[in-house]
Amino acid sequence: MEEIDMTVVTTKEAAAAVPPLKKKELIEAVVAKLDMKKPEAKAAIEAVLEVLGDTLASGQSVNVPPLGKLMVKNMKAGANANVVNVRLRQSTASKADKPLAATDEQS
Repeated sequence: MEEIDMTVVTTKEAAAAVPPLKKKELIEAVVAKLDMKKPEAKAAIEAVLEVLGDTLASGQSVNVPPLGKLMVKNMKAGANANVVNVRLRQSTASKADKPLAATDEQS
């Protein structure tokens, strides 16, 4: 009878710990990418984050390509904070396929 190798092989390696992107770093990245003034970028980003936070806290989903669709899975009121668990679903399409804005778009 042939002996069967019963060794368990795992193919998924543990991801390296990557520090989270902080608001200050996000603002600096946007300033560099769009060549805009830091106070303008800061105000815009803070407004967007406030709207996203309020929308998710109300239980409403957010669909913002290319980031993806954020769906509230559950919420829990804690002593010091509300905990909102969300699920992010991102498209597998390439970012190059979907521009963030039209090049001739005016504000």
